[in-house]
Amino acid sequence: MEANGTLPAYRSDLPVAVDATGGDKGLDVQVEGAVAAFQEFGVRSILVGPESELRAKLEVLRASQLPIEVQHAPHTIGMDESPTRAVRRKPDSSLCVAYNLVKSGRASSIISSGNSGAMMAAGNIICGLLPGIERPAIATLIPVGGNNPPNVILDVGANVDCHARNLIQFAVMGAVYYTSLFNLEKPKVALLSNGTEESKGNDVIRAAAVLLRQLDSIRYVGYVEGRDIATPTANVIVCDGFVGNVVLKAMEGCVRLIADELLHEGQKGFIRKLGLGLSRGVFKEVFLERFDYTTYGGAPLLGLRKLALVLHGASDARAVKNAIRIADTFARARMNEKIALELSLLEELSLMGDDGFISGVLGRRGVSGKQNKPSADEPGGNS
Repeated sequence: MEANGTLPAYRSDLPVAVDATGGDKGLDVQVEGAVAAFQEFGVRSILVGPESELRAKLEVLRASQLPIEVQHAPHTIGMDESPTRAVRRKPDSSLCVAYNLVKSGRASSIISSGNSGAMMAAGNIICGLLPGIERPAIATLIPVGGNNPPNVILDVGANVDCHARNLIQFAVMGAVYYTSLFNLEKPKVALLSNGTEESKGNDVIRAAAVLLRQLDSIRYVGYVEGRDIATPTANVIVCDGFVGNVVLKAMEGCVRLIADELLHEGQKGFIRKLGLGLSRGVFKEVFLERFDYTTYGGAPLLGLRKLALVLHGASDARAVKNAIRIADTFARARMNEKIALELSLLEELSLMGDDGFISGVLGRRGVSGKQNKPSADEPGGNS
């Protein structure tokens, strides 16, 4: 962002850097996804990894003449390696080389199916965080019924413990992300809690709620419960990474359970088998399109100075292709610059305090600084 508050000029023709060796399925799907992204969307990429293997795969796909660059990187950061240590010890790994391409201005963004912890560590070490951001957050999409667009939930794994000020930053980043995806100005933002009443939640949640109500740039709609995550009640749901990751994995398990049960029950008798066969198109639309993570490719790591998308470790060529498309879309939408601009508006709220900050906020609002305890007629404190 320039000193006068305007956004700097952006080169719209920059390619996307692809960490080609980080995923579970190897180098082939990364190359296939990059080729498909150019052929279907016209988005260029730079494949980062062992040059000879990458060029050989491009040759097999008859794609050597396409405007897809190859950048040599001899090493890979494994899934079981310590993220920060690996990033510092392997500056010539495909992940680090890809990040440096983005930092130097040769690429608009980076996507990786590799170690997500290393993805966050490398982004922080090589590119740094946006001004005012203490911790990046991983944002993912949750399907919503009917013709509604998906909801965004963050954080889903980058931060186990958060302060209220972190949740405020997540809310701002999530709102800008949602607008970049679906072109909806001022999406509805909510905090995930154990009830919708103002008295619910812990100290951190209640302090964050107080501050969100003060932000004119955020359309804050209050608390939502777990059952509201996949409904139009809110467009952006904010929580810490521990809660978000549990929610995400639980929902994945529920989808798998429903699909398995439908297939199981559909095999009981001729009529059910016939009905299952006739419903194949509906099931494909729901389970392979609406509930399939490959549709959007990856989840952005919000808060870094440069755009980064984290892909599922088992991502296939379709996921890579769509991740490249989404990364290019975010870059053209100037998503990071818009996040930085919105964050600059938070400075007057003095969000950099610590425990005293939370106590002060709660005290001013007449809310007890102690965490609510469930009453005898309210087991677990849930509504």
